[in-house]
Amino acid sequence: MQKTMKLLTYWQVALLLGCVLLSTFLTEQLVRQDIAYARGQQLEQQVANAGHIRSFLETELNRALHLNFGLTAYIKAKDGDVTAEEFDLLLPELVKQGRYIRNIGIAPDNVLSYVHPIQGNEGAIGLYYPDIPEQWPAVKAIIESRRGKLVGPVQLMQGGTGFIHRVPVFIQDNYWGIVSIVLDPTALWQELQLIADRYGIDAALRTKLDDDQFSAGFFGPTTLFYDDSLLLTLSIRGAEWQLAIRSTDPLRTRAVEIRVMGYSVSLLLLALLAWLTFSRRLLQQSTHQLKLQQQYLTTVMDNVADAIVTTDSAGHIEQINQAASDIFGLDMSQLQGVHWSSLLDDPTEQAALLDATSSPHKLVITQGRNRYDQAFPLSISRSEVDFNQLKKNVILLRDMTEQQKVDRLKSEFVSTVSHELRTPLTSINGSIGLILGGVLGAVTPQVKQLLQTAYDNCAALTRLINDLLDIEKLEAGKVSFQYQQVQLNDVLQTAIAANQPLAHTQKVSLHLMCPDNSIQVYLDPARLQQVLTNLISNAIKFTPHEGEVILKLSTDKGQALVEVLDAGPGVPEHFQSQLFQKFAQADSSDRKQQPGTGLGLAICRALIEQMGGHIGYRKREGVGSCFYFTFPLVDTLESNDYSRST
Repeated sequence: MQKTMKLLTYWQVALLLGCVLLSTFLTEQLVRQDIAYARGQQLEQQVANAGHIRSFLETELNRALHLNFGLTAYIKAKDGDVTAEEFDLLLPELVKQGRYIRNIGIAPDNVLSYVHPIQGNEGAIGLYYPDIPEQWPAVKAIIESRRGKLVGPVQLMQGGTGFIHRVPVFIQDNYWGIVSIVLDPTALWQELQLIADRYGIDAALRTKLDDDQFSAGFFGPTTLFYDDSLLLTLSIRGAEWQLAIRSTDPLRTRAVEIRVMGYSVSLLLLALLAWLTFSRRLLQQSTHQLKLQQQYLTTVMDNVADAIVTTDSAGHIEQINQAASDIFGLDMSQLQGVHWSSLLDDPTEQAALLDATSSPHKLVITQGRNRYDQAFPLSISRSEVDFNQLKKNVILLRDMTEQQKVDRLKSEFVSTVSHELRTPLTSINGSIGLILGGVLGAVTPQVKQLLQTAYDNCAALTRLINDLLDIEKLEAGKVSFQYQQVQLNDVLQTAIAANQPLAHTQKVSLHLMCPDNSIQVYLDPARLQQVLTNLISNAIKFTPHEGEVILKLSTDKGQALVEVLDAGPGVPEHFQSQLFQKFAQADSSDRKQQPGTGLGLAICRALIEQMGGHIGYRKREGVGSCFYFTFPLVDTLESNDYSRST
């Protein structure tokens, strides 16, 4: 029994040892294959990177050297009879076109007679190539071969190093001279180094000499030519260079991981089994919780009255709620993957809408279109969110059909009430005015004070009713305009004169800045006076005592620009988007410092836009506000632009 137990134990040990050996053998085989694969991948990457460098060098050098051939062709076309004045015109233009050109030289009869630019190259003027033992053999070989060649880097007579591309010029088989372009390698090497750094490689260059030997390296670490770097030959315009490439990234293998996995396979399998069992249980719980959360979010979204559409960064719909399906008459299967602009009446508006809703609090009114090809008013607001490092858009859409019906009913109600109140208010105002005027005899000071208060309040109420009626007429298109050509300077002076009493009462000075008195536009001067009176009175009310209000007239890109500048507290940033809306006031409480109905700026915008202008607001530099409006100048208008009848 004991022998059997020993034999059994021996086989267990032998089996374990066999498994260890097999695991070791398989692991090392996998490590060798992984290293071989990694080296192959790195080699492929090095070849690709070498191609990028080769392409860069050939492109940049050929771009400059083609200019040399063009200049040679020009000299041949002129039979060598090219004047100094012609070279003075040609050479600067050619130098401008080459990125790395240091200078261009022309040497008729081997005498360097023309060089551009002269500055920095004075030492090269007048050189006779046969007198330069360092360069004459190369020049002579080029002349004998009758072919251009790129040489270098060479030490230049004027100082520094460079690459020289020389082309011999023969006219009717007679030697005329040499045309050469000197390339400054400094900027070229910097660009090449950036490319090498970008691809994570070390690169080096050297020249192949005529005796099949190589020069010292002129770019990059020379040691690359003597290790296991990838070596390639570059032929550029007769010059042969050798390029050495080596990746700076270490060889990425998984040898350690493979060995650990192979040597610990049994333990890992047990651990993996336990981990899988535990993970499966966690996954089941997480899946259940996720389903509950999705159901909860779906329930919440489907009970929101507004349409909610989520899209990817490109604008393709990923999810909608029930309200979106009800509004547009389309379900998720029909909209998923479709661009959200298909929900608009005019899909080409989507770029402008995205720009207009760049922040979540901005809301834009446009037109939507449902599955029955019916257009309807639609409001849009948008938020951009990050989800799993991906940009998503959440678009909130609201069908404005019912709201516009309510707004229309409200406007009709306000118009009706205003018309009904206007007549009795006029009668009351007139009656109180007659009493204050003494028609019925003198009244006591106490009674007069009460009557004056009633008279002022009647006037304020009358102004409110007039503003309401003006808004109603503007929205209905019932306001008439008398267009004529006017000088804006005269209109602004009239507006200042009309508002001087209010400015005097508030101890505010009014000034007009108008460098050009001849600015003319086509508009209704009476309606413009209404706009100016509103803007100036607002500026006066919000400017502190002893302050000033400035009217500035100028031109900008074919537009007349009028600016009303005050020294007040300015408009809060959160309120600026509502500034020109009806009944909009930054301080709408009962304790607001300045009285107003919130209709003046809405009327101004409607009048300016109906006269073909644009009105806006921007914060003034320092302290204060700037309300401005623009109109096209008379000179920029076509005749049919201002021939509108009243």
